Amino acid sequence: MIPLCVPKGQESVALRCGATWSSAEGCHVVEALPLIIEPTSPLLGFLPYRFRPDRAPPYVRPWMVPQPLWGWNLRALLAKADWDTVRRWAYRRAGYRCRICGQRGADYPVEADEGWAYDDAQCVQTLKGVVALCPRCHEVRHWGRTMATGREAAALDWMVFVNGWSREDARTCAQAALKEWSLRSARSWTCDISWVEQTFGMTLLPDARERAAVRQKNLVGLARQTYYRKP
Repeated sequence: MIPLCVPKGQESVALRCGATWSSAEGCHVVEALPLIIEPTSPLLGFLPYRFRPDRAPPYVRPWMVPQPLWGWNLRALLAKADWDTVRRWAYRRAGYRCRICGQRGADYPVEADEGWAYDDAQCVQTLKGVVALCPRCHEVRHWGRTMATGREAAALDWMVFVNGWSREDARTCAQAALKEWSLRSARSWTCDISWVEQTFGMTLLPDARERAAVRQKNLVGLARQTYYRKP
């Protein structure tokens, strides 16, 4: 049984694609994937990434923000009301299910995660969108915080489950992410969030860049206290 990410108002479309409502799951589901799914089928848009035939693992992996860009996120750069609009849009768009695995968290069904792309040649971090993730997929993405809170083993287990990997595959992926993060953190970066401006017509807070710089400095200090504390 595969849970689907069906937004409100798209229920009839999901039913025409062969979905049924599952009271146990609290969402629309399909028992199994059709042998052939047309590229234009709405079903593709409802499927969590790990079940889509046009995608391959890793479906979830650590995606660590370089240290110079810590604090440069929509929550800090936008007015609270604007950030609430963006994150709730992402939740509704996913039918309050995780876009990666289709699951939900126990306390909070989903959380908003920014999708960043990195141009290593130009040193530009570009926002590509915001998606809804369950807490377990979200903690894989934010690997540094996960290590700091002692959740590394659980996050590795989740990577194994979602990606269909071995434990060694997951550990190798995490180590590669840390190496990539270290290399990127040694350089200076600029941040492009034009996606939110173009999609929602929002603008940054007047002091957004100053706030982000202060937050980045505070986060670096906190990280040093956490990782370099003398025994």
